[in-house]
Amino acid sequence: MSLEVITIGDSNSADIELLWFHGYGANNWGFEPFIKVLNLNLDGRLHVILPNAPVQDGKRSWYPLPSEVDGVIVEDDDGLLKSKASLCRKLEEYLNNDKRLYIGGFSQGAALSLSLGLSDDISCEGIVAISGYIPSASKLEIKNTKKEIYVSHGRNDTTISIDTHNKSLNFLRENGCSFTQFTDNCGHTISKPMIENLTNWFYEKL
Repeated sequence: MSLEVITIGDSNSADIELLWFHGYGANNWGFEPFIKVLNLNLDGRLHVILPNAPVQDGKRSWYPLPSEVDGVIVEDDDGLLKSKASLCRKLEEYLNNDKRLYIGGFSQGAALSLSLGLSDDISCEGIVAISGYIPSASKLEIKNTKKEIYVSHGRNDTTISIDTHNKSLNFLRENGCSFTQFTDNCGHTISKPMIENLTNWFYEKL
């Protein structure tokens, strides 16, 4: 089954291609306003590809969610690997190999971006992760520590806590990865200051 994809921006004139993954239970259309504002801030120099996740158990999800076994959170490592492999095959037709590619997302989409980018499942220049975490970190083999990484998080996030965010940052540090970090006094959302900060970060790449 092929992916449901929407695109924003002109692929011919754009300097950067951005592959953007939505969060769990959301869809690509829900992120269209944010992406349009970001691209407007960047003078239309992004070409953005927004795929839809497949529906699993009634909700769109990029990979199986962790489960709780005897009070312990257990991640589905094999499920994540299988989901990533399937997604990468489906994405091949949409990516322009002549463009500089960044991958990013929000929440589960941010987690997916970090996993795909750090493992080089998708070859890219950089990763943007908003309100995410690193899934199955203990099983993740980092293939390239030189990627540009941007991470932002709400200090009042009750869906993916700031503590989880900080653990992900520690994982990056311990594995020799550099990153740009931004936090805001918000919950599980993309705030205006986050958009402004991300805009400034991308401007340095253009």
